[in-house]
Amino acid sequence: MKMKKLLVSALASTFILGVGYTSTSAETAESSEGITPFAVPVDASISPLRDNFKGVSSKSVTKNLSWGGGTTPYYNAYYEDGITSRSFTANYYSTSATAQYDLGPYSTYTWNNYLRVTNGSSATASASVILTR
Repeated sequence: MKMKKLLVSALASTFILGVGYTSTSAETAESSEGITPFAVPVDASISPLRDNFKGVSSKSVTKNLSWGGGTTPYYNAYYEDGITSRSFTANYYSTSATAQYDLGPYSTYTWNNYLRVTNGSSATASASVILTR
């Protein structure tokens, strides 16, 4: 009989402590909903990285720009193709940019491409276009 009372007391104690743990855990989960997650690093890239054209004086070149990460689905992007620059806000992760490169009086010339993306944090990428007559 004593053993039965001891067993019932142990089970009752475990049940009461378990319920207390569950309600405490639920309160913690509810209060953590307002916590802002850590920023996920932003990544940016330009491809192809280096375009090298020989025997041409003019060339239309397309670069693929891509990015990801961050804390929201909106990205602020800035891109320079060596001729013009553009800024835009995007809710997508990639696009392409085409530019017409012309050597003019030069026998060889290098245009640097630059991409900067921000969304909580920022990332940059570089590439180039080289034309040689």
